[in-house]
Amino acid sequence: MPATEPAKDDLLATLLPFAPAALALLETGDYASLKDKLRAWGKSDPLDALAVVVLGGGIAFYLAERDTNPQCKTPWDGILYMATALSVGYDNLFPSTPAGHALATFAQTFGPALANAAFEDPKQDVDRQILERLDTIVKLLERR
Repeated sequence: MPATEPAKDDLLATLLPFAPAALALLETGDYASLKDKLRAWGKSDPLDALAVVVLGGGIAFYLAERDTNPQCKTPWDGILYMATALSVGYDNLFPSTPAGHALATFAQTFGPALANAAFEDPKQDVDRQILERLDTIVKLLERR
């Protein structure tokens, strides 16, 4: 096993303290509220959301990796990694810490959809709202 890759036992030990908080979020409904807020934020201005994820996520990645990953020397290395993780997933930098792996997992899971949404035509949402309203009108007329 390479020296920079955490052992599975180390990763489990790192994540285990978060289990009670994660379970509490699921039980209280705060998790659902958090998801709704994240979705609303991403939809309200996906380009800003993308910028925050790339810049904020990149800086967080740098902070997580800088002391253990010789390839992550500057915040720009983290930002470049995050930008590539959101799309093509190619870089010469790989996460070596549990936090780096978590950030990479988030970026690679949600990044492509977020990047796509950032460049969608905002008019499409208006068109969708118009169609929904027309459908409602048609249903009301059909009842008569």
